[in-house]
Amino acid sequence: MRKHALLVIDVQNYFFDKDSPAYLPDSKKILPKINMLIEQAWKKKWPVIYTSHTAPTKPGNIMAERWEHLPAGWESELYNKLDIAPGTHKLKKEYFSAFYKTRLDSLLKKEKINHLIICGVMTHLCVDTTVRHGFMLGYRSTIVTDACCSKSKEYHNAALLALKHGFSQTVELSKLLHSHSRPSASLRINSSGSPKKI
Repeated sequence: MRKHALLVIDVQNYFFDKDSPAYLPDSKKILPKINMLIEQAWKKKWPVIYTSHTAPTKPGNIMAERWEHLPAGWESELYNKLDIAPGTHKLKKEYFSAFYKTRLDSLLKKEKINHLIICGVMTHLCVDTTVRHGFMLGYRSTIVTDACCSKSKEYHNAALLALKHGFSQTVELSKLLHSHSRPSASLRINSSGSPKKI
């Protein structure tokens, strides 16, 4: 039996505020859909988990070598137009994966979650790495494609293509909402209900 949670990845000032140096233009398009997902999760009584990325605080994290600037302070705060569902969890992370050196895995195990609905940014970095890491830990996932974005559509589409092939289901928000509006409905990997061949 599937038990879902909604994972909202890095909907924070660094990527969503127009005054930020890392502002993502497509963020304004996906935010309403992310908020619709949060409302759906609240109605379905799914746990909602928000992550925000922050600059490394300990030595050994080589992300600081890859990027001239990483978010800190205000930049790491959740965006003020993001809806916060009651009784949710907020996690800070310092790596691309929301699982690495966070309490995400323990939270999911405590709630007996086995399927993640995923939205947020960026598709080709933190969303991608989190989905792959979760797959290795035994978590199934569904990426809501029009509730995610990247620095460019090319990065976004390339990541989704690879993730759909080997790691995750992908679906548009309208189809997800329609599927979960029916009693006992659940998404399938493909129309036959069996995994795709690699």
